[in-house]
Amino acid sequence: MSDATLPAIAAPRQRAPGIWRQSWYRFRRNRAGLIGLAMVTLVVLVALLAPFAAPFAPDDTSAMLRGAARRAPSALHWLGTDRNGYDVFTRMIYGARTALAVGLGAMIIASVIGVIIGGIAGYAGGMVDELLMRFAEFFMVIPVFVVILAVVRLFGIVVVGTWLEDIPNLNLMTIIVLLGCFEWPPIARMARAEFLRLRNSEFVEAAHCIGSSRRDILLRHILPNAMPPLIVLVALGIGGAILAETMVSFLGFGDPRAVSWGQSLYFNYEALKVAPWAVLSPGAALFVTVLGFNLLADGLTDAFNPRTRQ
Repeated sequence: MSDATLPAIAAPRQRAPGIWRQSWYRFRRNRAGLIGLAMVTLVVLVALLAPFAAPFAPDDTSAMLRGAARRAPSALHWLGTDRNGYDVFTRMIYGARTALAVGLGAMIIASVIGVIIGGIAGYAGGMVDELLMRFAEFFMVIPVFVVILAVVRLFGIVVVGTWLEDIPNLNLMTIIVLLGCFEWPPIARMARAEFLRLRNSEFVEAAHCIGSSRRDILLRHILPNAMPPLIVLVALGIGGAILAETMVSFLGFGDPRAVSWGQSLYFNYEALKVAPWAVLSPGAALFVTVLGFNLLADGLTDAFNPRTRQ
């Protein structure tokens, strides 16, 4: 028997890479996304290592007692001191913790609300979909910034003399909750679109045929496949939440107990000509952080949906 008549031996088929692996391959080719990832990683490391990297305590005002307030950068104070005698470098490092806490905390709340409302609307359809989307549109037209300022000021007056006043960083937690409660509509709209697209797909129909429960179909089949575009929105939302908290603090409505870049800008913007380092340093940190999340979101967009490049 010749070799030509021998039955061909089928080579073992390699498993096709999943959506996450394919997305990672595309993300690695996106230079802007990699730069954003590096910037975000740097900010996260700075926040985690703040107690070890900061040369002073965040509430140390010893420079004021030495008459060294608004002192220019030196070997002792690498980025100088501000009007209150705080070490600018130390406050900038600890401000990264507050920024990430605000961004992540607000977007976790917004993601939970948005995915639940958008998922129910997209999977149920009909009147339920219509009512939930009108509810989301109502939240989209509310002036969020004005509401946050009013609620923070009112809440700050109401809690005076109560046990709530003893809660650490209460104003900051209020800002985080308010941002999360008002930033969910875009996530809900995207979740609705993805659930509408996936609910009639072949793998969902197959799950129905084998008797999977509605809960399993939603959580194990539809939701994981709807996550990529939602992750992009979350990355963008983190930068937006950080900017929002900075603006609230810059206007004097922030948490006086928290170390934030907005607080540093609020206390030192009047001395821009005298001590510019006290303003430029937190401003640069804010710029790097928000730019990093925006570049990361841009890279994720190309990775999860390469057709957007065309």
